Amino acid sequence: MLDEIFAVSLDIGGTSVKSGVVKSDGALLPESVRIDAVDAEAAADEILASFAAALSRVLDFARQRSLKVKGVGVAICGPFDYEKGISQIRGLDKYESLYGVNVKQALRSSLQLPPELPLLFDNDAASFARGEVWVGAGKPYNRVIVFTMGTGVGSAFAVDGSIVNEGPGVSQLPSLTLADYKDSVLNDYLSSIYMMKRYRALTGRESSVKEMAERAQHGDAYARQVFEEIGTELGLFLREHHVQAFGAQCLIFGGRISKSFDLFAGAIERALGGITCLEAILPAADIEYSGVVGAAKLVFDQDLF
Repeated sequence: MLDEIFAVSLDIGGTSVKSGVVKSDGALLPESVRIDAVDAEAAADEILASFAAALSRVLDFARQRSLKVKGVGVAICGPFDYEKGISQIRGLDKYESLYGVNVKQALRSSLQLPPELPLLFDNDAASFARGEVWVGAGKPYNRVIVFTMGTGVGSAFAVDGSIVNEGPGVSQLPSLTLADYKDSVLNDYLSSIYMMKRYRALTGRESSVKEMAERAQHGDAYARQVFEEIGTELGLFLREHHVQAFGAQCLIFGGRISKSFDLFAGAIERALGGITCLEAILPAADIEYSGVVGAAKLVFDQDLF
């Protein structure tokens, strides 16, 4: 193992930071992985301290085992200046206090990282997709669209294992959540917030998405209806704008809502029926850690060594 190359990576979400060490063949060292809570509504110093603590722990893990670390990859939601490491997040009810903060510089300074150690930032949906097409469900396919579904819908498009940002059918939006749809935007028909509102409208009862999924699995027709509805809406949107134009062979779904993939997959399949290029609609192979693996792949993909 001493001659092998590794990358350290973080996947920063709205409520947690996932961290781990990844080998150059895409293998995530299971004993290196941890999920730490983060308060996305806290002051900037507190949030940065949470990021630094997670990164420090995983760097210490690698150091204690004399692993050859070639860089650090960090996946985080946008809007974000990924090259400079400056947050531009505003109006998303998370990480508001980081607006204008140079997160890369703050982490380097806080942890006294050596200047020769690359510290690379990437969009969280792109990192998740990169992990899935590298060693996950998308590996057998040449043209893949990967979705992350939670408070919104993130997307990334991959051709021959690489993330692409332009071309026919490729979304130019940082999140499909913002795409025009019907009389509003797509988020108003898909998000976890929409699902909870829709279930309340149908039943008069409150329910989290997790509880809704459990109820659907146990025969709650209204809960199942909500999942069917979001599957249909997303499928119709993708049919009109992305799948055929991009020539997607495979669609992959990750994110918290995708833990209930079986509840909406059928509706998506029906909405996309007859598109000949599409071979498979799949749940992510690793919903929890593909973002960590993909952020590490960003390091391995650079001409750093």
